[in-house]
Amino acid sequence: MNAFISYSINDTDQVIVTLLSNNLRKQGFNITTSQNFYSNILDFTTKRKIDNSHIYFGIITKRSREKERVISEWKYAKKMRTPNILLIEDTVRLNNKFTGNYIIFNRNNPQKAVFEIQNKMRNKRKVETNNNDNIWPWIIGGAALLGIIGLLSKDE
Repeated sequence: MNAFISYSINDTDQVIVTLLSNNLRKQGFNITTSQNFYSNILDFTTKRKIDNSHIYFGIITKRSREKERVISEWKYAKKMRTPNILLIEDTVRLNNKFTGNYIIFNRNNPQKAVFEIQNKMRNKRKVETNNNDNIWPWIIGGAALLGIIGLLSKDE
């Protein structure tokens, strides 16, 4: 199975991508990422990688420069019905109409995000038949996201 990881993180948080990748590899995933950095226009190669992925993970933290690219890739994954999840730090500004399968977290107070992820993981068995695209990321990546939030919270 293939997992696509898209990220916009500051340099000090780069280890997070490695940890997420390693966690997913242990679960049998092949990892792909965007090669189209510093551009908000999705290229054919990136679209193809997302199309061939079984799950899309996006991470956006403060003081990062690639937010718009990650959101663009995430929107494409949603459009193509690739199961997806986006982890966003609460210091990142979002449009009021921003909707989808995402979690907002606070480095200094991560409990709300942790509770929300755990709740989604617990409720995975109560899935509506037509809503599998929204639950699959929590089944596969919930524990990884909890670990990432824990590491980011210890960062400061």
